[in-house]
Amino acid sequence: MWTLALACAFFLFIHLLISGTTMKEQIIGRIGGVAYYILFSLLSIGGLIWMGIAFAMALGDPMNVVLWKSGTFLRVIGLLGNFLAFLLVVVGLTTPSPTNLLALRQLPDKTVYGIVRVSRHPVLAGIGIWAVTHLITNGNLAAWIFFGSMLALTALGANNIDRKRLALMGDVYASIKRRTSIVPFVAIIEGRTAFAPEELGVARMLLAVSMFSAIAALHELLFTARAI
Repeated sequence: MWTLALACAFFLFIHLLISGTTMKEQIIGRIGGVAYYILFSLLSIGGLIWMGIAFAMALGDPMNVVLWKSGTFLRVIGLLGNFLAFLLVVVGLTTPSPTNLLALRQLPDKTVYGIVRVSRHPVLAGIGIWAVTHLITNGNLAAWIFFGSMLALTALGANNIDRKRLALMGDVYASIKRRTSIVPFVAIIEGRTAFAPEELGVARMLLAVSMFSAIAALHELLFTARAI
């Protein structure tokens, strides 16, 4: 269990205290941008693999206290939540966005468009929903450490990106923030933007549904636990 806690702490450290602060610019100043991103990618992949292995080991640890058993209702809720998470992540990755890395060089022609109307951080929002659904359907300490860390990363990461984009882009990004929200659908419900499903893209939606269906069907084979 302590290995899992250490792995999660390491993963949060490199993303929030290195990538999310001025330490990033200091490191880039010393080793260069290309070397930094290669090193950061390797550390991120290694940290994620470490977390996954540690989580699998922690499930059989005597310290892994079981808080509750999730019934069918919670698992159905979790499945629906994961479906929304897949839509946000897949459509978010394939839609030009003012919050992705490409926007640092050039903003998309339409800054508030498609999935950005739902959340200006669709990928992080999707990962956050995925973490929440796994928290409520896995009532054990190991799951709460693992998925809780992922949820903290998405919440703090989204705010870090907003802070840096606002400092870089000023009024342009302030306008984007006023018309969007981090939490999905909040800006739509509040009337700050309109929901435009036709902007999501049929191909993107089909890709997301296909990937969700494949993972749901193979979930037990891949992760030793049924999706529902």
